[in-house]
Amino acid sequence: MCPRPKRFRKMGRPPILRGFRPIGLFSRNDTGISIQYEEFEAFRLADYEHLSHEQAAKKMGISRPTFTRIYEEVRKKIAQAFVEGRSIHFEGGNVEFDKDWFRCSECHHVFHLEEKEPKVCTNCGSERIENVNDAIRNRFSGRGYRRMKGFKGDEKCICPECGTSVAHEPGIPCRQMHCPNCKALMIRLV
Repeated sequence: MCPRPKRFRKMGRPPILRGFRPIGLFSRNDTGISIQYEEFEAFRLADYEHLSHEQAAKKMGISRPTFTRIYEEVRKKIAQAFVEGRSIHFEGGNVEFDKDWFRCSECHHVFHLEEKEPKVCTNCGSERIENVNDAIRNRFSGRGYRRMKGFKGDEKCICPECGTSVAHEPGIPCRQMHCPNCKALMIRLV
């Protein structure tokens, strides 16, 4: 028997942020909590838009029990992050957006472009933009971590403890790298 293909969850737009970090706490052990885009959307629809689970499930194109499972999982992750003082990262998932969404690498603005419009940030004019839809598809299918127009390779990972910086390696999030000097987890410096 063949495994059932995963059904993509519908989303209006990606989160405007990539995640959150606790203030005043630099932990060497903070691997962060990953919240997938469908979990973010379930949380947004239920707690921000105040939709019932039935209404939100319909909007996401999934069953009500599946919605409830996703929603309960994201609430547990958020509670864990708050109680343990861990960072939250929005990434990946089994989602399908209503349009092609882009994120600027310079100002981090999230925006939509029509097909004929120039591929530049609508906020700052930078050409260093990432197609969020493609990034999710690439992560989901294992074809790479970042596929960004204009990626120059000059991004750095920096240690919040000792200040050591190393070149960012595409495909490896900085928060998963350890400082070569003091072994603390690195953060991204763009």
